[in-house]
Amino acid sequence: MNQFAVPNDPALISRTPKGADILKYARKFRGYTQAESAASYGIEERTLRRWENNEFNPKWNDVIGLIEDVYSLKVIKVIEELSFGTTNNN
Repeated sequence: MNQFAVPNDPALISRTPKGADILKYARKFRGYTQAESAASYGIEERTLRRWENNEFNPKWNDVIGLIEDVYSLKVIKVIEELSFGTTNNN
């Protein structure tokens, strides 16, 4: 039995969000400014701004580091929320 349910309806299947989308969503969800987020992670504010504006692609370890270490969120939950609009707080 598969423990991961994948929607069969094409209307429910969405693309995996980009790193820029994930970072921006998580930061706003937690109420951080770009300056606060960047300082907490040890990068320049302009670097985070460029990542969020999709001018440069962040490495996945940076996306995960910001999401989990700075924002204290699970990256998979953020991706689910952006992809499917779930509001499950588990």
